[in-house]
Amino acid sequence: MPLPEPLPGRRFRFLYLGGAFAILTVAIGALIWFWDWNWLRPVAEARLSAALGRPVTLDRLDVSPGEITGITAYGVRVANPAGFSGGDFVTIPRLSVTFDPIAWLRSGQLAPRTIEAERPEINIEQTCGGQGNWITPGTSPSLPVGALIIRNGAAHVHIVREQSDVIMSIATSHTANGDVLIVDGKGTHARQPIAFHAEGGAVLALRDATTPYPIDFQLSNGQTHITLKGHIRDPLALTGADLNLLLEGPDMALLLPLLGIATPQTPSYRIGGRLDFQDGQFKFSGITGRVGSSDLNGELDVDPRGGRTILTGSLLSHRVDLADLGGFIGSTPGRATTPGQTAKQVQEVRRAEASPKLLPTKAISMPKVQAADIHLTYRGEKIIGANAPFDSIDAKMDIAGGHIHVSPLRLGIGGGSLSGTIDLTPVGDEVDADADVKAEHIDIGRLLATAGLGSGQGSIDGTASVKGRGTSLSGVLAHGDGAMRVAMPHGGDVNSLLVDLMGVELGRALFAAIGLPEKETISCALADFVLRRGVLASRALEVNTTDHVITGGGRIDLSREVLEIELRTDPKHFTIGSLPTPILISGAFKDPHYAPAPDFVVRGGAALGLGILFPPAAVLPTIQFGVGEGSPCAVPVKPR
Repeated sequence: MPLPEPLPGRRFRFLYLGGAFAILTVAIGALIWFWDWNWLRPVAEARLSAALGRPVTLDRLDVSPGEITGITAYGVRVANPAGFSGGDFVTIPRLSVTFDPIAWLRSGQLAPRTIEAERPEINIEQTCGGQGNWITPGTSPSLPVGALIIRNGAAHVHIVREQSDVIMSIATSHTANGDVLIVDGKGTHARQPIAFHAEGGAVLALRDATTPYPIDFQLSNGQTHITLKGHIRDPLALTGADLNLLLEGPDMALLLPLLGIATPQTPSYRIGGRLDFQDGQFKFSGITGRVGSSDLNGELDVDPRGGRTILTGSLLSHRVDLADLGGFIGSTPGRATTPGQTAKQVQEVRRAEASPKLLPTKAISMPKVQAADIHLTYRGEKIIGANAPFDSIDAKMDIAGGHIHVSPLRLGIGGGSLSGTIDLTPVGDEVDADADVKAEHIDIGRLLATAGLGSGQGSIDGTASVKGRGTSLSGVLAHGDGAMRVAMPHGGDVNSLLVDLMGVELGRALFAAIGLPEKETISCALADFVLRRGVLASRALEVNTTDHVITGGGRIDLSREVLEIELRTDPKHFTIGSLPTPILISGAFKDPHYAPAPDFVVRGGAALGLGILFPPAAVLPTIQFGVGEGSPCAVPVKPR
């Protein structure tokens, strides 16, 4: 049975509605196609400005509708925050975004497939006060972007406090192994030329905690070189690192502007190890390498989370040259023959060797010391190098708020040691120093052999203390107060050469020529000095040997670095051929000389005159009766 035909009015309505829908569809399509999307530019600028917390402007906005819609913004400019008068923070001539509009409408969240920035330029600035133009009060948007493409990007980094001015090129590239980010930089940092090259995975892979992010980074700052290579599991959280770090350069002190941690001046170095991140802290473990002629091993932890960086570590050298540690007391470290020394360092070492000054004059830089808190232990198992009587060194150093505390500090010498405690408290540009040193059972034979003065037996005990204020070790001692006491409480012996230096022994020289014993036994010895305003003045000085008593006194001026000590040798027995004339040891610390005291000239002249007139009488001035058999030293001062 045929269906009834629609009524004329109903057919007309259907045709009207269908035509209206078709016209509306065409109109919407034409509107979309021919729409001037710049009408939405003010809305886009307002939304972006609110998200970034700073003004954002666009020159032009285009939209390409479709199943995958593309939005292109031209002349994008992100302004600096208030207080920065330079150019815009970011400028992008062309920024393109693609996304799925249906997925956007369903989820209400924009999930760009790609973001492509063409020739972006970033200007990063930080003032002397530490304010950076990349810090904003707003919350930056977090978008689940599929891919980020950067073409011919550039960045200018200017950090006033670090004296850093660097130009960088930034680009992404697609390789067989995936997308990579490539950054190259060149400029100056801490008044030194800097250059670096870095390659990493895709930028957006930084947020993927499931896939290790590759890093290959090389940096040169002057003659300092840093290499970092490996993977980080979660770069944004700084966890799961498997990185190899290599540091090398002429002087570790040059690492301060790069790492923010001050170290004393050192010779050339090359050290490597494994770098990891845990709970916001950096861990440098498995350290191996060398500093000057010394090997270096151990581990370091760096915690930058507080107001001041904290460095904690333990270091070990199997073989150490004490000259490499000279920077810790303000002297020029290393030797002219130290491996890897630059021409400038060799010149500095030779200049220090030629200088009439012995005590280090290099000022302690308190701003550098206060840059970080340091808690460090160090052990040198074997001390090498010429003129070093010591066997080993152990030290524990703590720096907190610029206050330096070294305790214990121990130098092993055979079965004995030289140990002490040092406190340095900052007072403006100076330090208040308080140091105590104790010598226990130091082998005198080791000291004599090191000084090239022959051999001997016996041990030395003693104490020394000093309190003073200055900018350097030399300055502290030049104004210091304290005392020094040294004794040989158990006696010993010393070769006759040393005794003869203290008395003109004509008879002993003859005895030695015919084979009599060359050694002189010491029953006891004592030296007691008081330090006042940089001058050591003797209170007691006596060496009691088998056949002689050596007494004396004098002054040691630590400010002028000169000494004047007078020693007199008196025989205990009746002797012919002895001129018991005082010997004067005087001159600069680096160039002391020995000479008879002034009255020797008178007595020697009298002997010569009598020898001419009456030859037998020439021996009269040389006849001396002993001061007494067994004249003992004063009671030895026991170490505290």
